[in-house]
Amino acid sequence: MNTKPAPDLVVQNLSVHYGEQVALKDVTLQIEGGQILALIGPSGCGKSTFLRVLNRLVDRSAEAHCTGEVFLGDTRVLDPKTDVVALRRAVGMVFQQPSAFPFSVFDNVAYGPRLQGVRSASRLRSLVESSLKQAALWDEVRGKLRRPAASLSGGQQQRLCIARALAVSPEVLLLDEPTAALDPLSTAKIEELILALRGDYTFVLVTHNLQQAARVSDVTAFFRQGRLIEIAPTRDMFTAPKCEETEEFLTGRYE
Repeated sequence: MNTKPAPDLVVQNLSVHYGEQVALKDVTLQIEGGQILALIGPSGCGKSTFLRVLNRLVDRSAEAHCTGEVFLGDTRVLDPKTDVVALRRAVGMVFQQPSAFPFSVFDNVAYGPRLQGVRSASRLRSLVESSLKQAALWDEVRGKLRRPAASLSGGQQQRLCIARALAVSPEVLLLDEPTAALDPLSTAKIEELILALRGDYTFVLVTHNLQQAARVSDVTAFFRQGRLIEIAPTRDMFTAPKCEETEEFLTGRYE
C-alpha cells in the first residue's frame, strides 16, 4: 500500500507535438491528491497522449516535443533532470488489454519488487499477498499462485496487472481504458476496485464509457482535438455542463 500522501496533479499550459502534428494544445488543469480524474472525448482527441505524458512514456517517440509544466506533488514531470525510472515507479500504468507477463501469478506481482532489489522470500510473499488483496484478487488466486498468469480469466488478468503496479508502492495510477476488453461482471469488479483505492492513490482514467466516468470519477475532463474543453466535478459535468461542445458530446449530438 502507498504510505505517502497521494500527490496533487497540476498541469500548466501543456502542449505536445509529434513533428508537425499537434496532439495536445495548451492544457491546464488541477486535481487534488487521492481524487479520480476521468478523461473523456472522441478517439484521437489527446486523452492517451495526456496519460503518457504523466509517466514520460511519450519520450519513446523521437518526434514528441512537450512544452509547459506538469507537477505530481513536488515532482516536475517534464524537467530533463527528473529521474524517469523513479517517476515510472511512482506512476503505475494499466493498459486496455491485460498485459500479464509469461510467468506465474506470484512472479508477475513479485517482478517489480525484485527489480527494486527485494530478495527476502518472506518479504516478497508479504508484498504479493498484500498487493493481490488490494486488487481484490487474493481470494480467487491464493491457491493458484504458481500457476501461469495466462490461466486466469481476462478480468482476473487485468486485476493482476493492477496488483503488479501496486506492488512497487506507486503514488499515482494511470488507467488507459482498463475495462474496454472486459465483460460487464469483470468491469464492475475493476470499478469497485478503483473506488476502494480512492484516496490512497491519485487516479487518471481514460474511458470511452461515459457511464463509467459518471460512476467512478470525482472530476471529469472533456477533450476535443487536443484541447481541454471543460473540466468540472463529475456530477456537475454530467448534469449541467457549461460548454455547448460538452453537452453535445454527452447527449450524443456530437459531430
